[in-house]
Amino acid sequence: MLTSWAPYAVPVLGLLGLVAFSSVRDQRNDEFPLQPQSSVAVGWADESSCADCHFEQVELFLQTGHAQTLRTVEDSRSQELLQVFQDSVSEYDQTLRVDLSGRDVDVVSQSGANSRSLELDWCFGSGTHAHTWVGTLPDARGQRDLVEFRWSWYHETASFDITPGQTAQKGSGYFAPLGTLFDTPKARRCFACHSTVLPESNGHVDYNAIHPGVTCQRCHGPRQSHVESNGEIQEGFWQAASQMDSIKRCGECHRIAEDQDPEDIKPENPDIVRFQPVSLVQSPCFKNSPQMTCVSCHNPHRPLNSQNSSGIWQCVQCHDSQQEDHVLCSADQLDNCLECHMPKIQVFENIQFTDHWIRVRKSLPKIPN
Repeated sequence: MLTSWAPYAVPVLGLLGLVAFSSVRDQRNDEFPLQPQSSVAVGWADESSCADCHFEQVELFLQTGHAQTLRTVEDSRSQELLQVFQDSVSEYDQTLRVDLSGRDVDVVSQSGANSRSLELDWCFGSGTHAHTWVGTLPDARGQRDLVEFRWSWYHETASFDITPGQTAQKGSGYFAPLGTLFDTPKARRCFACHSTVLPESNGHVDYNAIHPGVTCQRCHGPRQSHVESNGEIQEGFWQAASQMDSIKRCGECHRIAEDQDPEDIKPENPDIVRFQPVSLVQSPCFKNSPQMTCVSCHNPHRPLNSQNSSGIWQCVQCHDSQQEDHVLCSADQLDNCLECHMPKIQVFENIQFTDHWIRVRKSLPKIPN
């Protein structure tokens, strides 16, 4: 029987920052929609109340990538890295500077007499893979667009490089030297996967009242009644979740197969590695194990560096040499399972992801241009 952390599950640790995804999710998951909540007060408990009864669990969870996947630009880690960028900016772009001297954090591009600036508001990504900064700007309709800063910090190299998806050559337009402009719908989707609640009033998201990071109620749902009843009211999704329901809950942000073009779901496509649920459901392990979900291998309440997510205990649940009825490795290997069956794949120049399409790769894909 597969070990499972399902009663306490949240999605498996994912990628760096801005993840665009299909709006089909909002039609599929009415119980806990990904769109901004109309009011924080409706059914939502103060997140700090979770620690009243689950202190040790919450204390560890706050160290996870999910809990830290969005922070304000004033956060100490954000300020530290932006100072590193400013101190070495000449290595990246001599026309840029980061002004950390005032209350606001501004990025300024100076080329001759032309000066362009962007006020940074948020830092996306837990830092497990990268950090990416954004600024939000009011548009003509009173909504907020988003500018994704051109430079990101990468954990793999402990240095800055071009943000994934942005071209090496600067484009045209006011923000080209600073980054890429996203419209309001895409900005909402970015924040929806990196926050617990997006409070909305009169059709506008209140970005000043965002609850940053994926914390307890983002995955367990509103828990006001649970708190007010001292835990007597249990509205648990996870206890009753089917195998695919569990996968889809993680896939709200890490994507699911239905979000992809079927032609893209093929073994040789390295981009699929970024979307763990998409890959996992293609694997024979998943198809032949009706209990297998993301949380069969990952404890969602503990940071990855405090749990053995790269060992073989997950594999031997179904491939144990001590069990006569278990299918064993055809290469007669008893360890290093991940090296062959779940290798790390270089998806971007500075980012690797573990391949969750559990199989034997004949070769590793080349880094995309």
